[in-house]
Amino acid sequence: MSFTSDQLISEGSNVPLHALNMSVRNKLGNFLDPEGFVTGDYSNDFQGLAEVIGFDFQDIKNFHRHRKPTQEVLYQWGTRPELSPTVDNLIRHLQTIGRADDVITECAHLLMKDIARYKECHKNIPLTKSMIQDPSVSSGENRPSCDMIKGEEKLGPASIDDVRTGDDKLYYDAFVIYNPAGKDLDFVKELADKLEAPPYNLRLFIPWRDDLPGSSRYEISAHMIIARCRRTIVILSQDFLKSAAADFQLKFAHCLSPGARSKKVVPVFAAPCKMPDILRAVSFVDFTNPGLRDWNWPRLHAVLQCPLKPDPRDYMSEAELEELKLNAGNLTARSWWSTGVLTMNFPEESEDTTPYNE
Repeated sequence: MSFTSDQLISEGSNVPLHALNMSVRNKLGNFLDPEGFVTGDYSNDFQGLAEVIGFDFQDIKNFHRHRKPTQEVLYQWGTRPELSPTVDNLIRHLQTIGRADDVITECAHLLMKDIARYKECHKNIPLTKSMIQDPSVSSGENRPSCDMIKGEEKLGPASIDDVRTGDDKLYYDAFVIYNPAGKDLDFVKELADKLEAPPYNLRLFIPWRDDLPGSSRYEISAHMIIARCRRTIVILSQDFLKSAAADFQLKFAHCLSPGARSKKVVPVFAAPCKMPDILRAVSFVDFTNPGLRDWNWPRLHAVLQCPLKPDPRDYMSEAELEELKLNAGNLTARSWWSTGVLTMNFPEESEDTTPYNE
């Protein structure tokens, strides 16, 4: 069955761009990556699409450097809510650059399939522009990410400190992600002894030490990471790689910092291991090198104290954040499109200095 552009525009109205799966993005790239020619006012390739979307000259020059520039255009567009990244606007822009007859026609069935899948997954959630982003969302420099959750949505006491103080709005400098079943626990205790004592005096949230029993572990983790901890420290080791809970916490935290733009996730090597793929573009703190150990404590303290910019709410609405929290226990590959996890291009490195054990 063939679909017209008008049908796609109607069906794709207010459907966010991250609803599109890899197959349709690859197919769009097959048409738009090759250098085109000017038809009307715009080039009929990815450059013209980027210009119609609203990217400036420097952005478009940067897209040229990517092996798959169309995918990079779509990813960057999805992180810019002010440019209205929706499927219906994608169809309109393709019409504007003169690609209605070939690109839209050839990709129509894939576009419609992803639109239908998205609507089925979100059939109980109204499709409005607020699902993409509320532009009024903002925060002060040193607030934890996404702490403006409505009062009735807060979980109430979630930590021992909440009970001791009678205050469920205590903020933490960092959430510590680790596997307590292995040797990492000794390092985490050393971490707490160093950073929670003078001269650093940080407040850390450490699972199995600070969380209250009796609630859903994943729900508590999601709530603390998204609402009450400014950053997350990931304790990496062979034991970390064996922990499903730690893997969930890492991926959830990474969703709030696509491209590591806000330093939300801070990897710390406690022992040699393979770097998780989604962290390969992120700089790390290496405690496996005894010579660097004394220097690393001040570095770690400094990154936990620097302002959280940009805040995740600058590119994700509260509705998206709440939906992410509710569905984080059952993430699929398609769920990662809006975060850049699957579209991130990692640069080639001349020398690999990470303490891996392949």
